[in-house]
Amino acid sequence: VAYDPAVQARECERRLQQLLSIWLSEARTREMKARVARTLPFPHSAIRPGQARLIAAVQQAIRSGQHLMAEAPTGSGKTAGVLHPALGEAMASGKQVVFLTPKTLQQRMAVSTTTAMNEQQAFKSQQIRAKEKMCANGEVICHEDFCPYAREYPQKMTRSHLLDRLRAAHAHYDPDLIFTAAKAEEVCPFQVQLELARGTDVLIADYNYVFDPGVALQHLSEEGLADAIVVVDEAHNLADRARATFSPELHSTAVRQVQDYLLFQEGCLFERLRACAGQAASMLDGFATSLSDHSAAEMDPPRAAFEELWKAWEPLFQRYLIWKQEEKKRAAEDPVLDFHFTLHRIITMFPFYGREFSCVVERLDKGAIRFALLCLDPAKLLSRIFQSTASTILLSATLSPVEFTRRTLGLEADRTQTLSLPPPFPKENRKVMIVPQVRTAYARREENYGRIASLVAKMSDAQSGNILVLFPSYQFLGRVRDRLPPLLSDVIVQQSGASDREKEDLLRRLRTDRGRGVLLLAVMGGMYAEGVDYPGGLLSGVFVVSPGLPQVSFERELLRRYYDEMEGAGFEHAYLQPGMTRVIQAAGRLIRSEHDRGVIVLLCNRFVKEPYRSCLPGDWFDQTPLELAVREPAEEIRKFFSVSAAGAQASPSWQRDTLF
Repeated sequence: VAYDPAVQARECERRLQQLLSIWLSEARTREMKARVARTLPFPHSAIRPGQARLIAAVQQAIRSGQHLMAEAPTGSGKTAGVLHPALGEAMASGKQVVFLTPKTLQQRMAVSTTTAMNEQQAFKSQQIRAKEKMCANGEVICHEDFCPYAREYPQKMTRSHLLDRLRAAHAHYDPDLIFTAAKAEEVCPFQVQLELARGTDVLIADYNYVFDPGVALQHLSEEGLADAIVVVDEAHNLADRARATFSPELHSTAVRQVQDYLLFQEGCLFERLRACAGQAASMLDGFATSLSDHSAAEMDPPRAAFEELWKAWEPLFQRYLIWKQEEKKRAAEDPVLDFHFTLHRIITMFPFYGREFSCVVERLDKGAIRFALLCLDPAKLLSRIFQSTASTILLSATLSPVEFTRRTLGLEADRTQTLSLPPPFPKENRKVMIVPQVRTAYARREENYGRIASLVAKMSDAQSGNILVLFPSYQFLGRVRDRLPPLLSDVIVQQSGASDREKEDLLRRLRTDRGRGVLLLAVMGGMYAEGVDYPGGLLSGVFVVSPGLPQVSFERELLRRYYDEMEGAGFEHAYLQPGMTRVIQAAGRLIRSEHDRGVIVLLCNRFVKEPYRSCLPGDWFDQTPLELAVREPAEEIRKFFSVSAAGAQASPSWQRDTLF
């Protein structure tokens, strides 16, 4: 076609007009959101004094491009106190709020809070669900040759106008809504979810979608985070989650499953795949040659060996996927896929390997071998993310000591502000006690199980409500349970691997069984100790047995050695802070509103000794934690509950809203 300047000029003008129209539309949207931001409704009838301080601190941090570590006791209204100012600032400046949680339950709270602020449907919010749970194909293979929902995805999206329809009809994009709508158009629900996520004002998701390099959303890569205000809820969990994320591992049992799975397939492809799996098995055997059962050792990172294996494996794996497509092989579980993704994670972590890592090989039961690249210190990897965000707000009831936590998370000192709020409820509604006459250190447990059981029984019978008793392990729990005498309350024991439905059934029973009361025996760090809300006075007591230090292990000792060398604080990082954080989080389950009354009892002599007692919150005592020690805890509980709740300090009107 001959070049015609006039035609090209008209085409250029047409395209410029299109771009100008899009820009003007976006500008009008920004102006509208900025106006809404100035009158964004607060999700409660009034702002509490503690929330007012939090709101001001969040606004100041975001406007100055700072990070904020906000420590506020459970029941302070942290979710509303952060989301309201963060969303207002984001809408005024064209940024996105990314609210991250370690568990789905906290996401529900954030969704409720966001929805309450959006009565006029002036902004868009979305909850992100994991790819595995959003997959409509039955098998997560994200390629158009293997998934009908990926096949011709762009064309189907263009024909269906699905994104436009969802945006026009909904202010909040719920995962179930997206799944149903996408499946009806035979397009990938997870991909639709990602496309919607770019244009939302509030994105509510798991930690992984920012902090896991293999899962992080594309628009929230390090480059894209400059337009994101990131909120990290329950931030005391982040360091351990990051360590796990950055610590890929390979088990010989997984390799054996691949070999067994391929054994009955004939042909050159499967012979070569089995050969690769055999190469992996031989590697692991070689790593563990000198190890006896139940022992572990450090080794030099075998990067070259894994890269050689990957070079042989990857093209064969592509051919394997083609075979699955041609033969229409669909399986809920495919060890070949699992093995592939494990290898990929190991390969992608090798470039980050440094002093902050340790390469470990371990021989387990029946000769099984485990290889792992262990991330001991996630600060360096996390700092790259925090440096990229417009601002980061970190929330928790337990961030103290804040300087310790700041270093662990890799937050820049000159860019990080801190805030600590006092408890929002009347102090006389809560009684904290330490029972120092029991010993829970591992060497003394056997002789103390009976005494602990007797104390728990007497304290439970001294009141008529529900009691949550937390132990450092299922084994410890079981030993005490076996020694409990007959009780006035019904005893319920947490089972390992309990489902969400079982959890809801238990909470329903706590609400309805107000006659005899329930003694719930559970483990620290589990679902009943963190992340579960007990509203409406569901609990009248929380008993914490032991400081809950992590068990001594080869890997914990590596962590201890690393931080001893780096900071001279190995015990604090590896054992003390994780254990005491669990204790304080557990205690926070008790008082959820100004009407709740209850007791917190810590059972172990270590709670009155250093360094443990220095970790206890200052609002628990007047001068020293030693004030909390008692000899007859059951009698103290009886006296506490005999005082009429009517005599408690009257609560101001700002405390009467339901907590989010």
